[in-house]
Amino acid sequence: MIKNNTLFIDFDSTFIKVETLDILADIVMKNDTDAQNKKKLISDITILAMSGDIDFQTALHKRLNILSFTKNDILKVIERLSQLISDSIIRNKEFFQVNANNIWIISGGFKEIITPIVAEYGILPHHVIANSFIFNGDKIIGCDESQDLYKEKGKIKAIHKLNINSQKIMIGDGYTDYEVFSNGEVNHFICYTENIIREKVRQLSTLHANSFDDVLRIIEEL
Repeated sequence: MIKNNTLFIDFDSTFIKVETLDILADIVMKNDTDAQNKKKLISDITILAMSGDIDFQTALHKRLNILSFTKNDILKVIERLSQLISDSIIRNKEFFQVNANNIWIISGGFKEIITPIVAEYGILPHHVIANSFIFNGDKIIGCDESQDLYKEKGKIKAIHKLNINSQKIMIGDGYTDYEVFSNGEVNHFICYTENIIREKVRQLSTLHANSFDDVLRIIEEL
């Protein structure tokens, strides 16, 4: 059991092994003759954002501008990502189901994709904090810019609004995850390196986990 702790867990490259927008690009650009260049651009933008070298809003806007996708593409992404959950998260599925009330998924990704994937792990929709798509018929034309996660320091703002009094722990691979801790909104930050190491973030962190098993050991010692 988590006891008196609340866990905030990033989604891309933490709960899952990959970046959602990279997989979305694979799907929607399947027949695009310029797919290789566009995918590299999306990946490069992601790296800059995760290292804190460009702000999240700019990165998301740039990546969405490169992509053109529909509700059907979202279903394909969900199916693919469901097979790409981090190995140690799968091993600890029962832990998530038992402690779901004390676990939040917080991500710059999208609720429409994340919610059905984490549901199998007991995480309810209202415990998923993320962006939301804007639709025009079946086509996605953007995202809801009123959501906290779209704004600068969005994770910090969203967690603050929850007004949680227990010890709060942020777990993730990116700079925006570290930022939640450096701004004092959580008590601890665990740099998660099972899938990728963001060297800048790793160097800023004092707690490191190569798997969710490591996370559980760290929590026991806090």
